Amino acid sequence: MMTDPYLRPSASSRSKDDPQGPHLGPTAVPEPVLSAEDEARFADLVPSPVPAAQADRRNVQGKLAAGMRGLKTALRGDSSFFAHIYRGTLIVIAAVMLNIELRGWCLLVLGACLVLVSELAHSAVDTLARAVGDPEEFRLKAAREIAAAGVLVAAIGSGFVTLSVLLTRFVELLGWRW
Repeated sequence: MMTDPYLRPSASSRSKDDPQGPHLGPTAVPEPVLSAEDEARFADLVPSPVPAAQADRRNVQGKLAAGMRGLKTALRGDSSFFAHIYRGTLIVIAAVMLNIELRGWCLLVLGACLVLVSELAHSAVDTLARAVGDPEEFRLKAAREIAAAGVLVAAIGSGFVTLSVLLTRFVELLGWRW
């Protein structure tokens, strides 16, 4: 049996006369039982010497470096980023030609960032699903499809914002009235 110091036993498992009180102190947790297949999968995992709550205590430079490595990994691993970059380039060219004002540029940049962040989240979920097991397993496939739906919603929302910014300016340049 393992002892978990973070779990508290129920009041019925300790007596009232216990000096620690009826609800304080560690409790026994049953040892997890793993199949031979799981034992083989987890054999090369080494527990971290640092507690998990302190795993992300890096300085700013370390966090920026990790972010850049993650961005590089995502860009190399998923071709849909190039499609988004291509469309973004076309939008920037159109916005420059239409002489979009500052407010429009802010909306365009926010829309692009929303799509890229959702695509990064989709990439992370997809990478985890492939690392954990068969990506076609029902729950992993559902997680991947939910992440893909997030990209779809972000792309549709960004598309509406982009069209409204560009078409509004185009209509202004033509001199049409709403």
